[in-house]
Amino acid sequence: MHSRLFTSFTAALLVLAASCGGGGGGSSASPSSQVPSAPANVAATLHGQDVVLTWSASQGAASYQLFGSDQPGITGTPAESVGAVQASPATIHGIPVGSRVYFALRAKNGAGVSELSDEVAIDVVPQVGLDPLFAEQWHLDNTGQHGGTTGEDADVLPAWNAGATGKHVRIAVVDDGLELAHADLTANVVPAKSINYADGSNDPTGGAHGTSCAGVAAAVADNQLGGKGVAFDAELVGYNVLANLTTANEVDAMTRNAPEIAISTNSWGPADGLGIPQPAPATWQQAVVAGLDTGRGGKGTVYLWAAGNGSSVQGMLADDSNLDGRASFFGVIAVGAVGDDGKKASYSENGANLLVVSPSMGRANHAITTVDRSGAAGYNDGKKPSDYADADFTNTFNGTSSATPLVAGVVALMLEANPDLGWRDVRSVLAHSARRNDPFDADWTQNGAGLFVNHKYGFGVVDAGAAVQLASQWTNLGPLLVVSTQASQPGLAIPDNDAFGVSDSLDVAGSGIQAIEFVRVFFDADDHTYSPDLQVVLTSPSGTASVLADHHLAPHGPQAYDDLVFGTTRLLDEPADGTWTLTVRDLEGGDVGTFQTWGLSILGH
Repeated sequence: MHSRLFTSFTAALLVLAASCGGGGGGSSASPSSQVPSAPANVAATLHGQDVVLTWSASQGAASYQLFGSDQPGITGTPAESVGAVQASPATIHGIPVGSRVYFALRAKNGAGVSELSDEVAIDVVPQVGLDPLFAEQWHLDNTGQHGGTTGEDADVLPAWNAGATGKHVRIAVVDDGLELAHADLTANVVPAKSINYADGSNDPTGGAHGTSCAGVAAAVADNQLGGKGVAFDAELVGYNVLANLTTANEVDAMTRNAPEIAISTNSWGPADGLGIPQPAPATWQQAVVAGLDTGRGGKGTVYLWAAGNGSSVQGMLADDSNLDGRASFFGVIAVGAVGDDGKKASYSENGANLLVVSPSMGRANHAITTVDRSGAAGYNDGKKPSDYADADFTNTFNGTSSATPLVAGVVALMLEANPDLGWRDVRSVLAHSARRNDPFDADWTQNGAGLFVNHKYGFGVVDAGAAVQLASQWTNLGPLLVVSTQASQPGLAIPDNDAFGVSDSLDVAGSGIQAIEFVRVFFDADDHTYSPDLQVVLTSPSGTASVLADHHLAPHGPQAYDDLVFGTTRLLDEPADGTWTLTVRDLEGGDVGTFQTWGLSILGH
């Protein structure tokens, strides 16, 4: 028995090409007087991911019935039916990449239906030859290129095979610019919807960084140029806020055209490697909340944020992503980076706020192949031995800057598979579908809900195939509940250079939150004279520890932990009620201070 061609996918759509004269169903003075003959000269050609069927018209045919299968030997059963058309040609959409598919037709009129035509077969495969650099894009399909570990990638092929390519999902690239006319981007650019904050126009062309980010997320596929984007059919707009970073522009970039924006990808933030708290402006926070409320037709814009590249300074721990008030805000998804061996990139910042990580430059400085500014305006200036001959593309893009738009592309695939996902659902799907990488890393632990989580990796490497599959069958979360405690004021002296430290506890009861989604921790120890000495650890009622700040360097001097807000995703799906404990340790001699106040805001359902 033949399996149905589209069993696991959205039903295929048939688009009929306009036909004139003899391109119709055939001519006859009495078309219903006899059963038409079987269609002849059936041929199938591939256009991108679409199959175009053509055939010679059958005398007297009023219409044609198309049949398809992923197995040879079509018999014309109802289960094999693709649809009815009136004339040749017919374009069939939604066929999974990687398939070998088979088609046959019957002609039909009032007298009956013909025998089946001869069967035609065609392979619908990623056309590597049409994207000459796809073979270099190990982050999409790691086959061991340049010494990488086979399989350490974002697992996009199964998602593409399921028919998910990002169609009708709009991504805003908020960065330093976006080259709208780039040959490998322009087909996906939405006309007149971008913004240049430097001159007020709709053309943010300029800035290699944002252009490369756009390529990672949504470069065009199968056009004989460069490689592919993760969501190669997604829509792109560019907001070059970094060209004129003012408070007003920053707010605008978070909310511009919000009802139309599904995803906002942000590979920027405060300076890395300083090791100091850098809180998010209140106006920015308000703008993100507005986007969560009004974005994507009320389902919420999904904000992706680079976790930061300042983890290591001269081989020692420097920044923690939790010190970046934007990356640790509850309304964004913080993304870290792993190399082509599946292990943490040295620069990628740890953090209890991390949700997932994705492939970027790591081992052996093996970086990402993506779109570059056209000509010599970008990273590829032709001066490096490894530069591509085509200067419109680069193989040097890296950092959490590259990791973040990759996840944006995966989210686009998810939203195509299930447009009803809310912004909170996207977070949960990403976490539940992530792949546990570097399994022998000592920091992996199971939280109280049984999910593996790691301060280096969040819930693991983003897995497009698993995410699309889970998204397609996901039941949306219940209404968001937010429970806040009153501030506790322990006023405890923190022992200097003491691994035991001091602790204080808060009890939560009757919250109604059975499954935590995010926890905000308000903390003040502003009289401590060297905050990088401090380790701050939250322990949930289920016993899961979140390191909110660790002992680290501050190369240019410290800044006090003054009414700082930390965030943690590590407690996903744990219950909120019970005793919460915050422990503060001073792990370096010479400076002292006080654990003054703290409190919690718990988000969940």
